[in-house]
Amino acid sequence: MRGVRIVLTQPQPRCAALAQALRARGHEVVALPVRHLTPLAAQSPAAEALAASREADWLIFVSPGAVEAALPVLLAQPGGWQPRAGLAMIGPGTATALRDRGLDPEALALRWCLPESPPFDAGALIAQPPFDRPAGLRMMVLRGERGRDDWIDTLRARGAQLSVVAVHQATALSLPRADLSRAADWLVRPADGPPAVFVFTARDAIEQLAEALPEAGRALALALTVHPRLAEALRQRGWARVRLIEPGEAGLLAALESGAREGIDAGGSARSS
Repeated sequence: MRGVRIVLTQPQPRCAALAQALRARGHEVVALPVRHLTPLAAQSPAAEALAASREADWLIFVSPGAVEAALPVLLAQPGGWQPRAGLAMIGPGTATALRDRGLDPEALALRWCLPESPPFDAGALIAQPPFDRPAGLRMMVLRGERGRDDWIDTLRARGAQLSVVAVHQATALSLPRADLSRAADWLVRPADGPPAVFVFTARDAIEQLAEALPEAGRALALALTVHPRLAEALRQRGWARVRLIEPGEAGLLAALESGAREGIDAGGSARSS
């Protein structure tokens, strides 16, 4: 497929790595990350908490960022890390992050749990066994410093013995003027080059770019996102053509090379979510 223009908003350093992979495939990319994720897993108190992971029945990785921050520390534990715990993931992007770092639950015959279909979120995970009836199970949630607590409260109310470990922290980033200007040009002058696609994986990126980019052009531009709640937030901000994709690099590439790719060329006929 010929290259398209892609605006990425994922956190750093993931955004930079994804931009490099897409450019290698012939796409033009503007990276507009609104956050930088800094690992905390090797520092106290996270490191002490992770040392107890051997006693957990389930480890729950809430995002690729949690995998990137926590897994090196887990694997570096004295004597190596041989998890007796099951591994739970919110979505396929998190599962891919584990496999990319040499931890494939299926290949290693580990217990694992992942929502079978969209929406890929914590609510879908805890609707599945054993999280629907977790009484007495010891669970460790690996996530950032901030996040939704409603599903964690639900697990505790169901009887789970649950600890939460913050393995990374987010720092807000300023958006470079030159990159913003380039993305704005792609948005308001789509006829000047290949079609443009805007990729959103978090609410803060939607809100920040809504303030930073012109509203003109949003009705025609294609926005890709990973969850129905984010799709609705995009529509409220004027993005009329919104398409749901699977999380992670593989989901984005599949969308570009199949249905989303056809929607770009159709100039407005993409199937909206």
